[in-house]
Amino acid sequence: MPLYNYKCECGKELEEFHRIDDRYNQKCPECKKTMQIEICAVVSHIFKPFYHPNLDKKPVYIKSKKHLKEESDKRNFTSYY
Repeated sequence: MPLYNYKCECGKELEEFHRIDDRYNQKCPECKKTMQIEICAVVSHIFKPFYHPNLDKKPVYIKSKKHLKEESDKRNFTSYY
């Protein structure tokens, strides 16, 4: 759910999480008028990729159960096939 900033004519400000459908239906808790949505800057997060130390960054295409067993043994993983 997105976070919306609201501002009322009486000066009351709110930050609330709502479904997109409910964003225009907010009433001021003090004067009971419909609040206006404030336009604000969007904060974005940049996530760095995480790789497990035992995994390669390139994908491995498994051709058979025997190949799966070999690749698992090489990386110290458990294969149940």
